[in-house]
Amino acid sequence: MRSRLVQRWRDFSPDARRLLVYSFLGFVAFAVFGLIFNLYMSALGFRNDLIGVFNALPAAVVLLVGLPMGALADRFGYRPFILVASAGGVGGAIALGLVSARLPAVLAAGLFALSTTILGVLGAPLLAQLSRPDERVVLYSVQNSLSWVGSLLGYLVGGYVPELNARLTHTGAGSAASLRRAFLVMAVLEVISLPFVVQLAASPRLRASAAMPLRMLLQVDWRRFLRVLIPQALLGIGAGMLLNFLQLYLAQRFHLTPGPIGLVLAVGALLATGVTLTVPAVSRVFGITRTIGVSQLCGAPLILVIAFSTSLPLAILAIYVRQSFLNIQAPLSQLFGMEVVSEQERARMASAQNVVFSLGFAGVGPLISGLLQVRGGFQLAFSVSALFYLLAGTTFLLLFGRLRLPSEAH
Repeated sequence: MRSRLVQRWRDFSPDARRLLVYSFLGFVAFAVFGLIFNLYMSALGFRNDLIGVFNALPAAVVLLVGLPMGALADRFGYRPFILVASAGGVGGAIALGLVSARLPAVLAAGLFALSTTILGVLGAPLLAQLSRPDERVVLYSVQNSLSWVGSLLGYLVGGYVPELNARLTHTGAGSAASLRRAFLVMAVLEVISLPFVVQLAASPRLRASAAMPLRMLLQVDWRRFLRVLIPQALLGIGAGMLLNFLQLYLAQRFHLTPGPIGLVLAVGALLATGVTLTVPAVSRVFGITRTIGVSQLCGAPLILVIAFSTSLPLAILAIYVRQSFLNIQAPLSQLFGMEVVSEQERARMASAQNVVFSLGFAGVGPLISGLLQVRGGFQLAFSVSALFYLLAGTTFLLLFGRLRLPSEAH
């Protein structure tokens, strides 16, 4: 098994391997951010509804720049975009670790989140450009598995650092000062990743796939695009209503501190790593599109368990099982978007997918969830989240349940 994985890694191109390493470091850093940010905003004195607004702000910016950025990446290549976004991520991470005032902290977090989102927009078309059709399912699965290994490490580090700082300084692990120490670790990871992105930027593979007049940049098959994007938007809203608040859910309902919260999420990431490695086998048995739709449907009842559970073990079990279903469909959804459009439209499709998902996940979802939590608690907010999962899976299956992709021909 080990030798087969090593051989598979060697079979990837050097650029693909660099991209996977760079992505892995980014996943670790973003897991630290994802664990700490809402807890940090709460420690600074913000209410859950305003925290939801903060989560929504980067998505609002991405909505304005995301699709044009994808179009320009198709036209001019990826190099300037990944360099600028990487620099922004480093700057935002460093500022988060050093500033203590509320407004600068919010602005630094926004810069980091926006930079990470831009890199996420370009990740799928970069992988598609660096791979052959017969290896794409495996490559996307490997990247998704690495995202969960990175998340595991990020959650452990992000949870442990505030606890360690609290013991050394005799302060609370949930204090703003202790939480900022985790942001400093995040900044170090961002700096370590820079040589890899510089090497990627030097690759000739980052040239534009096709030159086209500027007036044609937004001329795509909009009917096909919208059919793909509607389920994506619904899923993004549902996911944003739940996942952005899991840390606060565990802290406010079950009174956990950052260390135990990080451990809970790290174990979930470990389980997800194994689950994503089964994606090629599962998709061969059930088909890519049916696997995507059914996995989304299965998330709905599990979210209801999370919403109404008063038992910590039961809530954690539901979190893990829901996560497993959704992580089966995640790499397949990326692959699906890349294979239903032409090669010249891939960056624009990836950008459009990321825009609508980010708008839901980091915009509409947390905004609605925060407002509902103030009025009806986690039960109301998470119940509405379950409804969006149900709508997403049903819509996807109705539109694409019988479609076969080029990767399934191999």
